[in-house]
Amino acid sequence: MFPDGQDPYALVGVTRDSSVAEIRERYLVLVQIWHPDKHQSSSAKVRAEVTRQMQRINAAYKELTDAHERAARERQDRERQGRERQDRERQARERENRERDTHQRRDRERETRERQDRERETREREHARARWTHPRFTSASPPSAVHPIAISLRSGERGYTLRAYLDDQRTDAVFLGAQNRLLLFRSAESMRTYAARTEAHELAGMPSWADFVDQLGGAAAEPDDEHCFDLDLILYSLRYPPVQWVPALFIANRDFIREVAEAFDLGDVLKLLTVGSPLDHLDDLFRIADRPIAGWSARRQLASVDSGLVSSAWRKAIRGIEEHVRWLR
Repeated sequence: MFPDGQDPYALVGVTRDSSVAEIRERYLVLVQIWHPDKHQSSSAKVRAEVTRQMQRINAAYKELTDAHERAARERQDRERQGRERQDRERQARERENRERDTHQRRDRERETRERQDRERETREREHARARWTHPRFTSASPPSAVHPIAISLRSGERGYTLRAYLDDQRTDAVFLGAQNRLLLFRSAESMRTYAARTEAHELAGMPSWADFVDQLGGAAAEPDDEHCFDLDLILYSLRYPPVQWVPALFIANRDFIREVAEAFDLGDVLKLLTVGSPLDHLDDLFRIADRPIAGWSARRQLASVDSGLVSSAWRKAIRGIEEHVRWLR
């Protein structure tokens, strides 16, 4: 209300429900009536009254338009706050849904891992009936020179098994196998325990098997370096140029992979080791790299080896072996 108590709506001649356009339209009508320029020929008293009245109309018009602008801003603020609140609520719901989905996914993954762990433990505790595995193995010619060996796989897991040879020249290696899979034990102790249970496998027919089992149960619990094969170390080495690779490491593991592939007739792995293959060429270079004269040429050739091709072949060979492993506890 104005100080003199006049209602600006009544002064302009509109209602509280009138729009800004209606107020402006009414204001322009009043300007045509009360504007001082319209009364230049009137007496001084009339001009003074017209001027006063026009001032009151202008003040009322300003107050009404300002009120509408404030109301519009407040409405916009409320709408904005409403949208922001809705956005926050939507984001909160989406966050809750994501968190719930994440928890559910983690629960499913944990349940899957636990089930897989239980299944793996069940399989590993159900000891397979091991036998010496090689296409040319016959019970009439039992193997000799049996040794425990240790294998470190890509994951870093360390497994234990037995390796023997069908002849004194060590041309054909045989391994503990079942259903065309290489049997690996989680510990040297569990392998010794299994070997001692003669009713659990087909190995006890070997001459002096009891003496060998006694040897396993003695102080020599872990295989020596000659009988340890580090496939994980091969993969680590592949990160570096071939000139930095250790020849003895690659030669020993290449021979081991060939023995396993021949014993279990792994054609895909044997194909990677055929004469003229990248792995065969690399093996030839490694076997002469330490020689005084020929080694110089071999080391130069190592610098030009296609490391990507060789690394890919090594990874395929190692994966081919690991795909034919069965763990036992």
